[in-house]
Amino acid sequence: MKDSSPDWIVSGILAAAAFLVTFIFAGFGFAVSLVIGALFFAGGACIFRVRHPVQSEAPLPDLDSALQEGRRKLSDIRALGKKIQVAETCEKIERITVSIERILVEIKRDPADLKRARQFLSYYLDATITIINKYATLSSQSVNDRSIAESLARAERMLDTLDQAFGKQLARLLSNDVMDLDTELSLLEKTIHLEGLGDE
Repeated sequence: MKDSSPDWIVSGILAAAAFLVTFIFAGFGFAVSLVIGALFFAGGACIFRVRHPVQSEAPLPDLDSALQEGRRKLSDIRALGKKIQVAETCEKIERITVSIERILVEIKRDPADLKRARQFLSYYLDATITIINKYATLSSQSVNDRSIAESLARAERMLDTLDQAFGKQLARLLSNDVMDLDTELSLLEKTIHLEGLGDE
């Protein structure tokens, strides 16, 4: 929403000028000049409000389209993983896809998680696709080059980091459920204790 403070200042200046002109120079009474000043202030405020309409916040992305895009990216990651011949790397990618699938299921179950997972659905999934795609391309080349080997090793370490990051993302989405469960358990324990239904 745009800050309208300068518009109120301009309206106040107009009102003050109208008051001074009518009271000092035109010879109107104090009360009449005050009313004219107030009218100028109100008129200026209305003009600026029309000129700067209130802007609403951008709506959240549609849940269905966001999930559809997430599943498409997941499918791309799985397809790229099948092109890689290194068994250990394939296992890392498989663990990543499992985490992604669970995150998408959690977002569908609780749409409120969509806002918290927005960066995951955009940047992190896109970066994962890029890394795996380039890894698949470089690892398929039968070239004994030190820089290529170092890049592949770095990409493998990054896959480990992504696996941990996606696991933490899932835990973060589930944290609300954990808090809700803890609250419910605490309330139930207190109720049982108060009603004398628990162990003595």
